[in-house]
Amino acid sequence: MQQNRRDFLKWSSLFGGLALTPMQLSSNLLKTSPMIIKWAGCNVNCGTKCPIKVHTQDGIIKYVSTDNEGKDEFDARQARACVRGRSSRYKVYNANRLKRPLKRVGKRGEGKFMPISWEQAFDEIALNNERN
Repeated sequence: MQQNRRDFLKWSSLFGGLALTPMQLSSNLLKTSPMIIKWAGCNVNCGTKCPIKVHTQDGIIKYVSTDNEGKDEFDARQARACVRGRSSRYKVYNANRLKRPLKRVGKRGEGKFMPISWEQAFDEIALNNERN
């Protein structure tokens, strides 16, 4: 029994020492791309078009924040986006969003559509605008 305890202490000190030893990691593992912040206008369709800040990293929206810069006084208020505006990230990455143009193939209201190419969609929109 005494031998098992000594073996345990030897091995645990060995592995504990290895865990605490600074290891040289690859520089690729430690590199992260910087967070890019761009101003945009809210598209909730309430009519205000509040300014929002879109925070992206590697081309992916990480979060959306509102205007928190400058003075926030009675005569110079900040136009802060509401919760709907700040949740616009979820609209961009929603699984049910339209990803390609669709053309109605049935009667209006039937909900029958077929996918078409972007070129065909542009041509049909241009043709429809020429008629009107």
